[in-house]
Amino acid sequence: MNIKRRHVLQAALTPLIFPLLGSTAQAAPESEFSEIRIIQDKDPEQIQAVVASKDFAPTLARAVHNFLVDNYASGNVPVWKKPLSQIDFTSRLTAISQQVVLGILRHSAIYPVDPFWIMSQMLTESFFYEFAVSSALAVGPCQFIAPTARTYKMVCADEHVLLDDAVKHPELKQSFAKASSVREQMRTIRQNNANLFTNTQTLLRTVLNRNAQGVVVSEAGAYLKILNQVEALQTEYNQERNNARQYLEEKFNGRSIFNPQDKMFFEQFEQRVLYEYSINAMVKMMAENLKARGGNILAAAAGYNAGLGNTKAPFGVFTTYGRIPNFAETVDYVGKIVVIHHEILQRM
Repeated sequence: MNIKRRHVLQAALTPLIFPLLGSTAQAAPESEFSEIRIIQDKDPEQIQAVVASKDFAPTLARAVHNFLVDNYASGNVPVWKKPLSQIDFTSRLTAISQQVVLGILRHSAIYPVDPFWIMSQMLTESFFYEFAVSSALAVGPCQFIAPTARTYKMVCADEHVLLDDAVKHPELKQSFAKASSVREQMRTIRQNNANLFTNTQTLLRTVLNRNAQGVVVSEAGAYLKILNQVEALQTEYNQERNNARQYLEEKFNGRSIFNPQDKMFFEQFEQRVLYEYSINAMVKMMAENLKARGGNILAAAAGYNAGLGNTKAPFGVFTTYGRIPNFAETVDYVGKIVVIHHEILQRM
């Protein structure tokens, strides 16, 4: 990158990254651009000026690419399950960074979104793999489940608009609905038996203490029946989920989102794999979450992972900013994004 342009970009980024620090911190070298403003500024002008620079998107793409090269040059890249050298990240990151910029400019009136955070979050979600499919049947680089994707007007494979004879094994399509139904049954059982599934250790201790005292635990049979029911439902869910994944993977195999003909197919079959749909939705969802949580980017990201309702704080000043729920997966998720955010900024 041209040195003069790089310094101009650095000057624009500095107040964004260090909005609360003094002039000494703002004069720090590029390698120290590593701080996150936890409570993001709601004024969109600054972020708009930064991302609108013609150098910003390619510089961001290059920084993320350098992070991947520095950390995943050996072994297989997670999610992709193949070496970095076999993946065209240059084309992908170029297109992705452009869509991130467009999404931020489009939705900054809702709430300004940190572009470095979005790239870090996407990497955490899928390592930018457009055909990633999770165990919960979340799809694409931004890992939207179908119900959420539909709120952002995306076409999803379980309700695609292609004729059934245009796809293999159309009978597997019904597995999406079956998996969703079974998962909802398990969720209901867990909610109705919170002590058994949420306070398991406490309940087990109570049962063991009563047993040690020679007291018959009349509820034990009911508990066992519930556990067996959930186990059977989990087995059923796994089968339907695997069928749904097979249905998706058969349509993904041999296709490329960079091929115009294949892209036309995905427009009608599964828009979550296409950057212009999924990234736009991710940026918009994060903007909405930031607005709902007073600009708290940690709570906003936690809401993306665990559901915004789980980030509500019950009292005091915290009601404005929310919280990170005590879910191991969500805590790990947010922690990874923070580290990757730092690493990407080090390479800008």
